[in-house]
Order: sequence, then structure tokens, then C-alpha cells
Amino acid sequence: MLTIDPSRVYRTPDSAFQDLPGFPYVPRYEYYHGLRYALIDETSPYVFHDGRQIPIEQFQGAGKEVHWETYLCFHGQPTWSYLYRKMIPVFLNRAPPKGSSSARKYVRRRVLAPDYIGFGRSDKPIDDEVYKWHLHHDFLIQFIIRQVLGEAPSSQGGDVIGVMQDWGGILGLTLPAIFPTLFTHLLVMNTSLCIGLPPSKGWLQFRDFIARSPDVNVGPVIGRGSKHLSKEEVAAYDAPHPIKESKAGVRRFPPLVPIRSGMAGVASGYAAKAYFNHLPRSSIRPFVAIGVADPVLGIPVMEDLISQNFASTLGCFIMNIQEAGHFVQEWGGPIAEKAIDTWAWAKDGEEGEATKRVEGVEWREPKTNLQAEVEKTKSKL
Repeated sequence: MLTIDPSRVYRTPDSAFQDLPGFPYVPRYEYYHGLRYALIDETSPYVFHDGRQIPIEQFQGAGKEVHWETYLCFHGQPTWSYLYRKMIPVFLNRAPPKGSSSARKYVRRRVLAPDYIGFGRSDKPIDDEVYKWHLHHDFLIQFIIRQVLGEAPSSQGGDVIGVMQDWGGILGLTLPAIFPTLFTHLLVMNTSLCIGLPPSKGWLQFRDFIARSPDVNVGPVIGRGSKHLSKEEVAAYDAPHPIKESKAGVRRFPPLVPIRSGMAGVASGYAAKAYFNHLPRSSIRPFVAIGVADPVLGIPVMEDLISQNFASTLGCFIMNIQEAGHFVQEWGGPIAEKAIDTWAWAKDGEEGEATKRVEGVEWREPKTNLQAEVEKTKSKL
């Protein structure tokens, strides 16, 4: 059991998070092994039906089954849930297109976005050695058990959409294999599923930069690849880490990436890869958004992720954002819109038809029709 001396934990003052641009959400607080963590937990003010937003106070729900969609937004390093401020409003407010299969349902959405231990508004142990793969991995497992499986409305069924980038995917892509009946869709942005293989040159350069910069200012790291950010937005990324002692999690994430066999996390990566490669088409619908300008986890890394995990039996939707860097969520509004629209139009076995209605999205057909192979095998028995 994780035990941490409370005197060795830094808690960023609430005053650091005042007047965050574009992020009006009030956090909830829960506890993980005595450490307080923050999460955004928002519910859409509408029920969506037939391409319309029906305000919840006007919804006559008697006799109508509401189909819930829960979006789980997992951030990476060195960011926090603030990174999703441009996507959360879309998830909460965008109706599926009129005429699509989703539009025939009565849909309502919930968005959950946690801050990992050591990041955002969550508690920050100040000793570097506290931060291990298993800490972060178990944190997300317990988060899902408690906040998704254990709380209405998400516990009542519906779709669960994993939204992930950077460490959000390194950790988050291992979760469907652990919860094999939970996830229905994945929105995957510049990340990797690590199985102990050497990383990209750009990643090695970033790791070495963090190693040389134990008191790194986080805001400029995000701003360097997202030139359109305002000074206030850059400052919001700095807000969780006002002193060097608060940055232990930032320092420790790069050395934890499973880039060699035997490292913690490699087994989880292989389990996830095996899981994805044995799923029948349409059982999970991945939508992959690639920030092309990312020198760390750009097109080569993402194409490898697709070919190793989604191309065999699942297939996936792909959207390239030419101007987007590593922190793809900073271009996230249109990505969220196109993901919602694409999934709404997608039909089992005819996913490519959806891309005719959604500009800028392509469908990557799976190499193997697993369902056909299963039926063929059954016929021989």
C-alpha cells in the first residue's frame, strides 16, 4: 500500500488557479491513498435528439431512454486537465448530425478529466522516487472503478470514450484490456503504446531536456509548439508548479516511459496490443488525430501505433492536423467536432461511408475481417 508522509506533499494554493482563461469548471476532489486529486466532472445541459439540443429542463423524458456517453480525458506530461479546455465544450454541447444513427437516440454526455498525482490541482509528493509507472497506472484504474463504474450515470451503461494524448495514451491505451467491456470509442492523439522498443530521436531530446532542467517552466514548453497561445494561457500551464519542489512529477515522467524490455509497463503494453489485435471490427471505434508538426510523437510514431494496434482487425478513422504540434488538444475543438460527427455517421461494416460526410477524415480499412474468419471456422466444425 502506498504510504506518503503528508509533510512531503505539496498542494498548490487555490489562488494559483484564479481566472484561468477558457476554463470555468469547478473541480471535484477525491482521495487516492491519502493524496487529494482533482477532477473535472461536467454533465451536458442538453439531451441531444435528431440533431437538436433539448435543454434538460424542457426534456420530457417519460418513456424515453437516455443514452449516456462518458468522455474520459487523460492528459499527458507536463500538462493537466486545462489542456482539454477547447474540447470539453464540444463534448458537452455538440449534437450528433441530424439524420445520423446517433441522432435517432436521446443522448446526454458526461465529461471526466482528472489531474494525475503530481499535476494540476492534485497533490504533489515532492520526492522524485515516489513517481513510478505503477502509481500512475493504478491511479487511473482506481479512477475508473470509482468514478465510472461506481457512479451514476456512467455506471448505468452507455458509451465510454477514452480521449488521450502523450502519457494519457501511454497509460490510457492499456485500460481497454483491463476493462474489456467498458470502452466503445477511442480518440487518440500523439501518443504511443510502449512495449520496450527504442523511442524517436525527438523524444530522446525531450527526455534529455527535462533531465537538464529540474526546475523547468512548464508554460513555455507548451507554448513553444503552440505559438497561438496567449500569455495568460501559457501562464495557466505554469500555475500548478510555482516552486521547484512541485515539479517532481514533471521530472519523473520521461524516465518512466517503457523504452526497454523489462521496464515497468512493458507487460501492460503487450497485453493491450494483443487485446486490440483480437477485437472484431467495430467493437471499439478508434479515431486517431495526428499533430503533424510534432517532432516527438508525430506521423512516424502514430503510423506505427496504428499499424501495430488498429490496422489488423479494428480499422480506424484518421485525421491529420498539419499545423498542430505535440499538444494536439490546443487544436482540439474541430477535432472533437469531427470525431463526434464521424462516429455518429459510422455504420458497422460501412465505416468508410462516414468519411464522405465528414471532411478531412479518412477510414483505414482493417487488414483482416476477424468476424468472417470466425464464421468460416465455425462452418468447418
